[in-house]
Amino acid sequence: MRNNIRAFGLVALVMMTFTAPVWAATDPVTLSFPQGGHFRLTISATNPNMIFIPGDKIKAMTGPMGAMSDKRRSGFGGVMFSTTRTAPFTFYLETELGQVVAVTAAPIKGDGKVYRLLSSDPVERPEVRKWESGQPYETLLIALNKAALNRVMPEGYAPIEPLRDGINTPAGLSVSPLQAWSGHALRIDQYRVTNSHAYGVALREQDFWRKGVRAVMFEQRAQTLMAGASVSLLVVRAQQEASDAQH
Repeated sequence: MRNNIRAFGLVALVMMTFTAPVWAATDPVTLSFPQGGHFRLTISATNPNMIFIPGDKIKAMTGPMGAMSDKRRSGFGGVMFSTTRTAPFTFYLETELGQVVAVTAAPIKGDGKVYRLLSSDPVERPEVRKWESGQPYETLLIALNKAALNRVMPEGYAPIEPLRDGINTPAGLSVSPLQAWSGHALRIDQYRVTNSHAYGVALREQDFWRKGVRAVMFEQRAQTLMAGASVSLLVVRAQQEASDAQH
């Protein structure tokens, strides 16, 4: 049988152990979850599926006896699995950082599914705590801003669900969350700021500050955001205050 799974390039490489695969590249489905979250997901009953959690590794996948006809870990901490069941069933994922996720799977015929799960809550990361506390605070903020600009996060920082209401928004500007990365005491959020006015608006980093924000930086340096234009904004904030704002 030829196994067809829609996945991106890295998934294709790690899954070459399946017989005669044919890959169609596409982005995985991204979903966010709280600690102890429960998903209802569609999976393929005829081709292999994959679930992975960026910045963490799945160490256990448990479910009803015989529900998984094949199950194996990928090289980057995800889990690949197949099922021949046609009725829904529930399985559980446990990660090395202590996250637990319940999944009620609904099998259907068709291409394999790839799911990318992002935690909506910060996760304890001991190696990041050591790095953050091992340098002067100002140096730390500069390093995080530079890492965000270059899209090369410090070791241990991992994608997390971005905050939708995490900054002050000046009148006439709209802000859209793009992506975020979580460390130990700090996190980085990236936003797109758009000027909906028919005239230019002065860009001032302090206009976007609110409680918990530690640094604000525009990716493109400009004093004015022209009418209809957009700019990317990077925000470093305290992890705890960000969590309090969400709940």
